[in-house]
This record gives sequence, structure tokens and C-alpha cells, in this order.
Amino acid sequence: MASIWGSAAGNISGTIYFFYFQLTGFLLSSLFLSKKDFITRILFGSVLGSVLLQWIPALFAFIFQFSIKAHIAAALFVTLATALLFSIKKPQENLFSFPSGCIKTLVKKHWIFLLLCCITFVLFCIMLSSHTLLPKEDGLHTGQCTYGDINLHLSIITSLARQQTFPPYYSISPGNKLSYPFLCDSISSSIYLFGASLRYAYMLPMYFAFLQVMSAFYCFAYTWLKKAAKACLAWFFFFYNGGLGFVYFIDWSNNRIYQFKNIFTEYYQTPTNLIDNNIRWVNVIVDMLLPQRATLFGYAVLFTCIWLLYRSVFQKEQDLFPFAAVLTASLPMIHTHSFLSMALLSAAWLLADLFRKVKFPFRLRDPGKFLFAGFLVLMLLIQLFNGQKGAVDGAYFLVICLMGLAIFFFLGTGLFINHIRKNGIKVLLSTWGIYLFLILLLSLPQLLYWTFGQASHTGFLTGRFNWGNQGDDFLWFYVKNWGLILLLLVPAVFYGKKKNLAVAGAGFLIWFVMELICFSPNPYDNNKLLYVAFVFFCCISADYGYELYHKIKSVKGIRLWSMVFLFFSGLSAILSIGRELVSDYTLYSTPHIETAIYVDENTPADATILTNDRHVNEITALSGRNIVSGAPNFLWTHGIYDQTRVDEVKYMYEFPAFSMELFEKYQVEYIMISSWERSSYQIDETVYDALFDCVFTSGEVKLYRTGL
Repeated sequence: MASIWGSAAGNISGTIYFFYFQLTGFLLSSLFLSKKDFITRILFGSVLGSVLLQWIPALFAFIFQFSIKAHIAAALFVTLATALLFSIKKPQENLFSFPSGCIKTLVKKHWIFLLLCCITFVLFCIMLSSHTLLPKEDGLHTGQCTYGDINLHLSIITSLARQQTFPPYYSISPGNKLSYPFLCDSISSSIYLFGASLRYAYMLPMYFAFLQVMSAFYCFAYTWLKKAAKACLAWFFFFYNGGLGFVYFIDWSNNRIYQFKNIFTEYYQTPTNLIDNNIRWVNVIVDMLLPQRATLFGYAVLFTCIWLLYRSVFQKEQDLFPFAAVLTASLPMIHTHSFLSMALLSAAWLLADLFRKVKFPFRLRDPGKFLFAGFLVLMLLIQLFNGQKGAVDGAYFLVICLMGLAIFFFLGTGLFINHIRKNGIKVLLSTWGIYLFLILLLSLPQLLYWTFGQASHTGFLTGRFNWGNQGDDFLWFYVKNWGLILLLLVPAVFYGKKKNLAVAGAGFLIWFVMELICFSPNPYDNNKLLYVAFVFFCCISADYGYELYHKIKSVKGIRLWSMVFLFFSGLSAILSIGRELVSDYTLYSTPHIETAIYVDENTPADATILTNDRHVNEITALSGRNIVSGAPNFLWTHGIYDQTRVDEVKYMYEFPAFSMELFEKYQVEYIMISSWERSSYQIDETVYDALFDCVFTSGEVKLYRTGL
């Protein structure tokens, strides 16, 4: 069994396995989408390859556990399946050919995006390297944004690879089935399983996922807006998002709270994350895609799905419906919020598709005004009714949302019946019918086996108004969090193109739902839905801004003011990225790493180690072993926090002589005592020396064997 450091051979083997699935995805994409352009085949093929690597080994793991045998079986299966498909559907041309001059045309037409993409990717690579188990003299280091999340993801990656139990259980709460969307981590577990280093296995698939996210967003924006400049502007608004938080750092009074240097030296004092000032709109790169792997891998699939479905619905490329459906159906165990977003988006676009096929005796002018104004009036009335600023909990918000969705459903049903009466059902069945059928067929087993059970826990699906607002008026909260983009978004909705409303309506539906329903015990997680709505708002804002600029470009100084607008639009994001580039924190100290390696090499794969409930737990993260009870902030957000376990861990540490039944109950084989445990509990180490064998020491860390 390779250690966390892996080997050169292991890195090569893991890389070959990863690229084999990427190649398979490209071959299948080129086979079935041979008539599509090269970019479609490349992007869809890469995303499909990642999805296959997440799902196929997992399916065989039900038979062989999450083992090398399961992965070999998965590789053989995709090989045979691909060969069979190629024998049935003969390729019409060389799969690796592309039109002459394609690269030259691509660079010439989309050079701004390629430049932005390259710069951003380099920044991401630098941060990913410095934030992922970076070895230094005193241990392994990470950065600010990953100091929390990386520990959970590492624990899933290592426990899957080491214990190989499938379906997996939480290593930080043994006995609870892992219903968190773990496929975002299993893709690294597969690479780690082949002997790659943990650092390399963690990073490799993330490079591809980030490229997929950036490319899929741009492809969607360009396909919708039709101009490279508009798509680049929308791309910039989304990836360099940030509100007016920078204003707090340019206060020139003598009593200023924040100083500019604090951005780069203090823990979470960035212009996109000032919780004390209710700045909650974090930058999507450094606070969503870099630390939150489920969001990263989920958005890679989601944005590609949005692009394919847009082309299916609004550009009549109906042959893309099945491919959008297959990717959408893979989402529940990659990123559940992305699947929910796709469900709401699909419903909105289905209604828009039916709506435009109905002839009405009247024509509504500027429907965007009524949509946006109605949404704002409803939100302000809810705030007025509750008589307080900020977020409010209440079951009646869930009722309001369900009533709104019921109206939406009955409107859609009416349009559906009307369409069938006039046009029959054949066309709908061959398009939306096959799309919905494939999604239900492939996603329902996941939802029933994993998601619905998790969602039944306390704290999931509760009524909550105003998302993460912590004390501001509804409008002011978004003004200071979204910032200058609102100067374009509001007129874009009120006076923008009607055809954009049919597309962007999906964003308003998602925004409406996430403002009234909280989908996890942590309300902050609703931003994963809001960012999807923000995709559409960035696009219509860019469309309106570009058109406005060309109308007034003859005005003296307009170019300078346009550059000033873009600078301040992205200033908060740029400062936040700068903070991450220089952030550096010790994640695991050298003695703790040595202890984890000892545990990894000398204990059973399913051994349970007693530790305190710190979130930076090297035992779960580096050795993949179980602990009795992990960090409350992880367990609470997953709905499995157990106060009894917490109390019994304390009792075992403070009264080990009277805790033999508890040791047996939780199958505790080893007990770890370090500075963490000493600061958490009142420990008499002489009792431990008398009762148990100390099998390992490193610095201030001791590891005892209970004898069970």
C-alpha cells in the first residue's frame, strides 16, 4: 500500500487511468456528435470522460468494492462498450481531424477569452498548488479558503481508497452512510488507488474541471449572445464577481476599522467576505471553485448541460436533448445543488418553449418589467410583513414558494394541453419527452438511495426568507453585495430584448426558490443556487452593456469611464484572489503527519481511532481511518451531528478506566493524545500509560492501543 507521498510509477499509472477515460469520452463524443463543431466534441467529450470516471468505477464498486479490481472492470467495460458502439455506428470521418485553419480562426475570433482564460487558469494553478498539502519544514500547508473544506474532501478521498467499502460511510461518523455527493472526490480516490501521491491525485482532475467550467460558461454565453465581446464581458462579470466590499478599505477617517494591508494578512478580511458588514457574495473562483470540489465538478457538468439544452430548445438542435439528459442525470451524486438548478432551469425553459408556440389575442410589451418588478415587490412585501431586516426563518416561506411553483405548474400544464390539442404530442415526446425520461430513469435511483434519505434529516428543506442576509434591507443587501453590475442588470431586465427574457427567466425562477427555501442546515449553501441564477444575469447585463456602449461610444471619455466601470466591477474579486495567492497556513504539523503515516501503514484499513473533533484531523484526512465523531461544522451541515457521540468521546478521554463498554461500542482500537486533545479534555496521561500500550510517539503526539 503506497503512502500519501505516492511514487512516480503511481503518479504515471493514475494519470494513464484518468486520461484513458478522457480519451474514451472524446471518442464517444466524436462518434455521436460527428456533425457538430470541434469545440462541442472536445468540451462534451472531456466532461463525459470525467463523468464516466466518476460513475463507472462506482457502479462496479457495488460488486467488487472500491478496489483495483472494480477499476479494471470499469476500464474493460468502457472499452468493450465503446468498441461495440463503434461497430454499430460507424464513424463517418477521422475522429481526430478538425477543419484546416480551425485553430487560427478560433484564436482570431476569441483571443480575448483565450487570454482571460489563460491568465485565470495560471492563477488557479498557482493557488491550487499552494493550497493543496504543500510540503514545508513544519508540515503540510494550505491557504485561507481551503483551510476548512479540504479536510472533509481528503477524508472522503482517502477513506474510499483505503477502506474500499462501497457504498461508503462517513469516516468522521462511522455508521452513517455517506450521502454527501461524494463522486466529486471519488475521481481523485481512483487516481490515489493506483499509487499516486495524495497531493497529485487531489489536484489532477481539478485542473480539467476548472477548464471545463470556464469553457462551458463562455460557450453558453457566446452561443446565446452571438458576439465574442459580449460573451467575454459576461465571463468577466461572473468569474471576477464581487460587490462593493472594497469601499470598506478606502475609509480615510482616523477611526477606520479595516486597513488595506489587512486584506493580505488577516484571516477572511477580503472585500468579498466581510461577514461583520454583511458582505456575503464571495468570489466564485477563490471561495467556490477552488475549495468546494462538489461545486467545481458540479458546475463543470452543469454549465455544459445548460449550453447543450439551450441549443436544443432555442436553436432547434433537437439531437442534443439526449446528451444534455445523460449529463444532467449524472449530477445528483456529483453536486446535488447543480441537479436542482438544472431541474428548475429545465422547467422554466419547457414553459418558455410551450409559451412561444401559443398564439395569444394580445401582446404584452416589456414583460421583463412585470417579471422583475413583481419579483421585487413580492420580496419587499415579505420583508415588510415580517417587520425585520435580514433573513427570517418560517415554515410559511416554504408554503409561499410551493404556491408559486404550483401556479407555475398549472400554467405549464395548461400550455401543455393546449399544445397537444393543436400540434399533437409526437414532437414533444421526441424532444422533451426523451430528455425527461432519461433524467428520471438515471437519476431516480440515486435520489432514492442517497439524496432523499439525507434530505429527511433535520435542517434540510426549511422555509427561510432572504438567504444569507444578516441584517440589511433586501435591496440594500444586493446593492452592496452585487455592486456595479446592477447598473446594467436593472435596465437590462426592464428594457432588454424580449428573446433574452425567455432564457433568463430560468434565473429568476432559481432566485425565487432559493430566497424562500433553505436546502441544507447551512443557509449559506444556497449561494450555490444563486450563482447559477447569476450566470443569466451576467449574460443579459453584458448584452445590454455592450449595446449601450455602442450607442454612446461617440461621447467624449466614454472609453475611459468604461474601463473605470470594469475595474471597479472586478476590484473586490482581484483583491480577494490576491489574498489567496499570498495566504499560507499550516494544515498538519510534522508530528501529526508522522502519526497519520504510522496509522496508515500499521493499522487495519477500517480501524477506529479516538481523537478530538478538530476539523484539521490528519487521521481521517491522511490515513482514511475512522474516528468516533468529527468536526461539528461538517456533521451539522450534513444533518448527522450527534451530541451523544460528542459527550461520550469526552467521557472516554477523561475516564478511560470506566469506558471499556464505550470503547467496544465504537470499536475504538487506538487512542490519540496530542495538543488538540489536551486542550479539549482533562486528560491524566499516567492513567493511559497504566491501562494501554503506547505504540507510537512523535513530538507531543502519543498513540495508544486499547487491545480490542
